[in-house]
Amino acid sequence: MRKAFAVSRGVRVSVDPGPSGQQELGRVQLYLVDSAKSVEEAPGRIALGLVRLRAWQLDRIEPIPSDLADHAAYLVRVSYEFEIAPDVRPAAWAEVEFKFPNPEVMVHDALPMRVVKQAAAASYELTAQLRFTGRGSGAVSAWPEGSPAANIPLPVLDSDIQSFGIGGNLIRWRHAGKVSPGAHVGWLILRVPESWAEVPVVAGAKYPVKTLPNLRLRATCLQDAFTVQLPAVDPGKPGGSALRPTAGLRGGRRVFVSYAQESPAHKAAVAELCEFLLGKGLDIRFDQQNPHERRIWDDWTNTQILRADYVLVIASPAYRNAGNSEPRDDNERRGVVSEYLRLVDLQHRRRSEWTRKILPVVLPGRSPEEIPLSFLPGIADYYDVSSITDEGAADLLNVLLHSAVSA
Repeated sequence: MRKAFAVSRGVRVSVDPGPSGQQELGRVQLYLVDSAKSVEEAPGRIALGLVRLRAWQLDRIEPIPSDLADHAAYLVRVSYEFEIAPDVRPAAWAEVEFKFPNPEVMVHDALPMRVVKQAAAASYELTAQLRFTGRGSGAVSAWPEGSPAANIPLPVLDSDIQSFGIGGNLIRWRHAGKVSPGAHVGWLILRVPESWAEVPVVAGAKYPVKTLPNLRLRATCLQDAFTVQLPAVDPGKPGGSALRPTAGLRGGRRVFVSYAQESPAHKAAVAELCEFLLGKGLDIRFDQQNPHERRIWDDWTNTQILRADYVLVIASPAYRNAGNSEPRDDNERRGVVSEYLRLVDLQHRRRSEWTRKILPVVLPGRSPEEIPLSFLPGIADYYDVSSITDEGAADLLNVLLHSAVSA
């Protein structure tokens, strides 16, 4: 067995979030029902150039219209900032976008919708069909007075804002005219299948950057991704059922498991390892979870890899073949080849970070000779799991549970 070295978690963002790990600008209490509220802090780790994401706040909306049967709806407060230094001229425009890769997710409505001139602070409410409307229009509210669904605030808006994607699986806000630094708030109604406990999100941003014309360069921004944990239904409520996370305990290190589906026995061994690690409080992601959900695998894989604190590469002959370019049909094991190429690309571009994050694992009955050469089995550590027990996986657990967070 090779001894595991001390590994630090790689930092995903370019700006230090502060000693507390998350800066809060404030909180808006949004209780619709006490047990159906949550705050998702995962976006707060992400910086997309001058755009810094902040925590999302979610409330489950009940009841929902009868035509949305078999779905759940959530009132979501989205926060983001434009970090523009005082001596820097603001960009002419900037966009922030949140895409929900699964086509079963819909952005039912959003605020702000369209702003063409400076708008004063205003309050909105939800209609019975879960659409935003101006508060105080004289119509009878569908919600009790004091419910946040009857009083949804927007601050002063001093730039032109357009929203895109409502009715589909993304929301994009485009600011133009005067892109103000500081905090911005948006609201959306998110519709998802009733049984879901979490929703993956891919975030992106755009804004113009001036360059010399002869360089022929254009600005682009690498997308990032996170997963929103949905608040649960009150299990004591008549007709209610608890929604529970299906991918580990929230708050643990997030781990993506990459492996080749080469035999039922190998798949079973990988599943056994994943269940063992889930039991240790780790947030494990692998493709055998939630098999009933339809996924766009390209988006799903990008999300899991980019948001992982660690990626376990499970050694096997098929994974070695994928990495060592041994002769194969182009249609053979396209899934593992795709994962391998993405990991190697990240390791090439950000070597220090991804060499720490990619952990080759040798399961019982397998050999370190089955680790692709790109993951350096001869000159860097790998993790020999002699048995799926605390003792047999001690080196791997030491890294996943006890390694220091990288500065």
